[in-house]
Amino acid sequence: MKYKKMCEQIIKAVGGESNIQSVVHCSTRLRFVLKDESKANDKEAENINGVLQVVKKAGQYQLVIGNTVEDVYDELMQLIHVDNSDSSSNDNDNQPKKKQNLFDTIISVITGSIAPAIPLLAGAGMGKVLLLLLTITNVLSDKSQTYQMLNLIFDTGYYFMPVYVGFSAAKVFNTNQMLGAFLGLVTEHPLWVQIVNAKKPFSFLGINVPLIQYSSTLITAIMSVWIMSYVYKVVKKITPGMVKVFLEPMLTMLIMGPLTFIVLGPISNWISQGIGFIAMWLYHNAGLVAIPILAAAYPWLVSIGIHKALSPISIQLVATQGFDPIIRVVALCSNMSQAAASLAVGLKSKNKELKSLALSSSATAYLGGITEPALFGVNLRLKKPMYGAMIGGAIAGVVASFLKIKAFIYVTPAFLSLPMWISKTENFVLQAIIIIVVSSVATFIATWLIGFDDPVDREEIKKETEAAKEQEKKKFAKENGKHELQSPVTGTLESITKVDDPTFSSGVMGKGIAVVPSEGKIYAPDDGIITATFETNHAIGLHLNNDADVLIHVGIDTVQMQGDGFKALVKKGDHVKAGQEILDFDIDKIKKAGYDPTVMMIILNSKDFLEVLPTLKDTEKTESIKHGADVMVLA
Repeated sequence: MKYKKMCEQIIKAVGGESNIQSVVHCSTRLRFVLKDESKANDKEAENINGVLQVVKKAGQYQLVIGNTVEDVYDELMQLIHVDNSDSSSNDNDNQPKKKQNLFDTIISVITGSIAPAIPLLAGAGMGKVLLLLLTITNVLSDKSQTYQMLNLIFDTGYYFMPVYVGFSAAKVFNTNQMLGAFLGLVTEHPLWVQIVNAKKPFSFLGINVPLIQYSSTLITAIMSVWIMSYVYKVVKKITPGMVKVFLEPMLTMLIMGPLTFIVLGPISNWISQGIGFIAMWLYHNAGLVAIPILAAAYPWLVSIGIHKALSPISIQLVATQGFDPIIRVVALCSNMSQAAASLAVGLKSKNKELKSLALSSSATAYLGGITEPALFGVNLRLKKPMYGAMIGGAIAGVVASFLKIKAFIYVTPAFLSLPMWISKTENFVLQAIIIIVVSSVATFIATWLIGFDDPVDREEIKKETEAAKEQEKKKFAKENGKHELQSPVTGTLESITKVDDPTFSSGVMGKGIAVVPSEGKIYAPDDGIITATFETNHAIGLHLNNDADVLIHVGIDTVQMQGDGFKALVKKGDHVKAGQEILDFDIDKIKKAGYDPTVMMIILNSKDFLEVLPTLKDTEKTESIKHGADVMVLA
């Protein structure tokens, strides 16, 4: 099992198997529903090799994996015993559930109902495009039986969409999934299709039933299953045990069938028409503004996992209008900008590990439209490339709004899915390529000019450090093995044993000295390399050329100040010289916050030296010193 170790780490990070209520996957993410999200360890999960990011949204605990998510999911399911399909029981009713606001609830319902069906819709859509290409190139006649069979197969993917959505929605609403699928099927019954096509008034118990075609629709299925989840609970309570097996589903059908056709279906149809009207109005009247704004914002929607909430709009437009002129266009602009930003990072970075990740992630985004590796592994991680991607995406959005491009199937936009822009009567492939080029060029230039903080290559650091160590060892041999360390700060030198913190005063961390500072500046005690910095900037770690690992800690408990009053002047991997200023801090601000500003310098690997001697021999005395004065001797 290739991903066994990774899966075991994931199970542990999410709080163990007992904390997993359900888990599914989309094209790039494992989507957990946890019984108690507080039991999950976010940092532990993010540190797992292969996990790009942790996203908590809409009641789901999402781990961004990338292209290998399906393989990881398959191995994960071999290690755990979680029934993802049984939604008819109420075994989980007593489990603690995290309260969600209305927005998160709606997003959770939409993504949970539609996400499982998206790969099927994408596959069916690309199948229809393939069939179209075969007929356009005269490889296959649309009159042939082979064409009819293939058309039947791929049409099924969209025609019975209410069935897939009803089945998935039932799981979201924790109700019977077979009845959820039934509510989707009943609206697709051949007899109902005949009634609608006949266009003659139809009634049930004297009540008029609106003639609506429900094939390829989403909202009716979701709304019907939502109402059914309450009806089914009531039916279960009132049904005698001896007849439950047939009476529960029968009563649910009797109630929900007519209710769907007479009330819920028409309401859903109005909502669908409203969405279509708004989308088309934006396309015709405000595309120049709407598309660029959405293209710039789209990667942030992806980063928090709510971009799937736009899927119903796109799917609905394709089903009702025959094309999507907005959402898939926005996704094209955004996907290509993410690919180009990652490409710029890959070509500009000197870090071998980052370069490899960025270039491979760019290729994945360009070819398949899978942007999560580029987004989470490169652009969002470095921050500045995201700005380049937003600029490029917005510029491409402006161009797209002028080109009036349309997508004719629902699939992720990329090079391999270019046929999605072709229909029997229209062809927008050239326009799509133009948008790809514009997005790529604009993003690449913006990312290159804005730049980014290139992480130091660990292999290079290792080589340089080893070379410096060897040089310093030779120097030590000439100097009889003794070396002095300078004071990192100006102030009053005192024994480390006087520090009001047993972590330092006890010597458990190593031998050292303490200085009550009179000046808020920290200097390097000797030549070396910065090995550790902190978000709060209250401490710095160094590896000196004499092999000493040094921690300079400003104040006691000053980590609680969250960086307020501290400013680091170096970053991890920087080489420093003795006496070089590396940190500024505000003594008055530390005191006003109620903390002790004493500066400690600790030799973390004291045991590696024969002697670590402070120059201040009497532990009861103090001494005024300036930074740069010798305060310790190592041998």
